Amino acid sequence: MENLKYLQKSMVHTPRRRFKEIPSAKLESSRNLVIMPWLAKELKKEIPDLDIYGSERRLLDFAYQDLETCLNVECNDIDFEDIEEALDEDGRQDEIKAFLKIWTKQWLEKWRERVTLCQRMPQFSLEHLKTKAKAKKIFKRMENGQELKKLIVQKLVNEGEVCMAELIAENLIIEEIAYLLKMNGGKTPTDKTILEPWHILQQVLPRVKMLTERKIPLIHLKLMLDV
Repeated sequence: MENLKYLQKSMVHTPRRRFKEIPSAKLESSRNLVIMPWLAKELKKEIPDLDIYGSERRLLDFAYQDLETCLNVECNDIDFEDIEEALDEDGRQDEIKAFLKIWTKQWLEKWRERVTLCQRMPQFSLEHLKTKAKAKKIFKRMENGQELKKLIVQKLVNEGEVCMAELIAENLIIEEIAYLLKMNGGKTPTDKTILEPWHILQQVLPRVKMLTERKIPLIHLKLMLDV
């Protein structure tokens, strides 16, 4: 891999053929000092020349966050503390190591399938940007909006989308809201039920299914090359 420095913005492309520019995930929070080295080791096995603690550290950060998301979806009774305890016990290390190895392979496969690294982001009309910004505000203020996002994340992970599921889920919601605004001339629909979480969920779930059947990049990360 080239030595890369990921910038603090990313873009998501979903089947409506639109992009989404959003802040990258908050990666400043403390990381598990036991699991991170194990995850880094598995990534290094798959990509030997990976500068995992240098210019390509963000790859490890993304993988760590997605692992946490997948555990929350698939193993409600298991968290990082449970894995940490297992890694500290000789009798259970092999089981956890095998899990991390399988998951890392699956995650990297999805990373290569869904993520594109680029130096320039696509440009959009002012009207498009305003509509997306309004849609994002509506989502942020939406009652039960996070519950809606959680349901879509669960669907994505259950369909095998283990890479960037939270980012993709949020973008699907915002795109649907933006579409509804566009169909109403850019204004908030007078029929408030159209923007209810349950209605948006009904519209988004078929798109999730369609998305998982298409092997196309969904996420565009802006980068700059070391010089």
